[in-house]
Amino acid sequence: MMKQLNLSLATSMVAAVLAGSVAPSVAVADDPQNTPIPAFGSQCLSCHGEDGRPELADVPIIAGQQPIYLANALRHYKSGERTGGQALVMQEMVKNLSDEQIVALSQWFGAQQ
Repeated sequence: MMKQLNLSLATSMVAAVLAGSVAPSVAVADDPQNTPIPAFGSQCLSCHGEDGRPELADVPIIAGQQPIYLANALRHYKSGERTGGQALVMQEMVKNLSDEQIVALSQWFGAQQ
């Protein structure tokens, strides 16, 4: 009986240790900051940086920006309503994006902290 109790206790301890070692990796996989940018947005990285924090002084930081703001800005670039600054560059970058892609990019950049 004592051996059975020790085996059961040992099994429970091993399960607890394994569960504890698995949980952090699951959390990391669900972490938006560790999720790669959607493939259709890879061109954004050349100016806005790998995480939305550009090294160029005249390129806006878009990491952590409100997704609704980013989506509206991209839609306005696409329609030509947003002008000035680097608008011509941005209009060219977004002209072929679907609204779903605009939303996905906005959410990805918004999740970068």
